Amino acid sequence: MKLPVQLEKLHQVADAAAIQFETSADMVFEPCGLILETPQIEQQYWCTPANVVTFASTGGDGVHYSYLKDFVSANGVLPIIMTLPSADENNVVIAESFEEFFNLGYYVGWYSLEQLVYQEEEAIGYFTEPDEEHHDDAESRLEYMRETLQMRPVPPQMARLAKLREQYFDLLLIAELPE
Repeated sequence: MKLPVQLEKLHQVADAAAIQFETSADMVFEPCGLILETPQIEQQYWCTPANVVTFASTGGDGVHYSYLKDFVSANGVLPIIMTLPSADENNVVIAESFEEFFNLGYYVGWYSLEQLVYQEEEAIGYFTEPDEEHHDDAESRLEYMRETLQMRPVPPQMARLAKLREQYFDLLLIAELPE
């Protein structure tokens, strides 16, 4: 399966970072809440939409990130989905492109994005500035990503998430809740 260009770039960055940080490419950004799935997984949990490809997970509660497969766009649009198996709201369209997804984690990474479902107001505030309690491991890897992926701070906003839901949520093929 051919990777989207921005995901391919992320894997190249991870390969280089793995050498610098002396770890594996799939785990190099784990302190930031981004464990790369290689190869990408097409179905992960009962609530993972059937028409997405999982490219990363956070390492907590089965939370994982996917992109819509077979989605055709000429302008870099490729909706990114956050799936939360333990939540009442299992799927959230979190970004419209890999670039937007990367930018969401600019200050604190991606581990806590799931809090947008559980504690939206606190989560929105959390993503607007660096976390002083962030471990050096996470901060050094985030800094590496900021530079190599040319990230910029774009914290999540509820209005933006609502717009993404309106535009793309109905494209997701989600199985019925198991009995």
